[in-house]
Amino acid sequence: MRKILFAVLFLCFILRVDAIEDIKINEEKLSPYFDNQFKKYNYFTNSDYINIYVKPSKEESVSGDGNFKLENNVQKFIITSSLYGEYEINVYKNYKKEEGELGKLLNLEIANYNIIFDENTYEYDLVINDEDMLDITYETDNLSSYVDIKGNGNFNKSKNIIEINVDNINTYKINVLKTNIVSKEENIKEEKTIILSETKKEIAKLIIITISCSIVFILFYILFLKK
Repeated sequence: MRKILFAVLFLCFILRVDAIEDIKINEEKLSPYFDNQFKKYNYFTNSDYINIYVKPSKEESVSGDGNFKLENNVQKFIITSSLYGEYEINVYKNYKKEEGELGKLLNLEIANYNIIFDENTYEYDLVINDEDMLDITYETDNLSSYVDIKGNGNFNKSKNIIEINVDNINTYKINVLKTNIVSKEENIKEEKTIILSETKKEIAKLIIITISCSIVFILFYILFLKK
């Protein structure tokens, strides 16, 4: 059975396929930089034409690439992978700032915690309780913006950093510090454990002494008192 399992895992490894390796427009990178795990991207240009180049993995076929004529404002292009579905690219021609600024958050909130947010302040300090993960909600200045949050979870007792990247332009950082409540609780548990250990030691000593005395008494009785 174990051999069969190893064989299956080995075949899965051999047959493993990768998603699209890269997407570029006019030989330029997208915003944020392409990562096949993410599905939404932006591109800005003043050109009338674009060339969407897709580098697929060996095992997949793609569609949606090629040469295209642009209209003003924003156009959506969909790149479809036969293995991993659709990737969306919003192409902005002659982009106007009043349509919404990229790389900015309008609002940032963390459930159960008060954070005074300012879109031009990029670093914050936050003291939390014993949380495994924070409930973070946000609002972007541009509906087409892409937001990537890293470091939200598995907090230790020292300094933790949550990074909120917007359109691969600006990154908002939250320095997260756990309170000492957890440490105090652990200290109490450790003290209780030590007390219990000492109690067990005393009980063990008493049992050993009792058994030893009983053996001595029995031997004394057998040797000297029994006729």
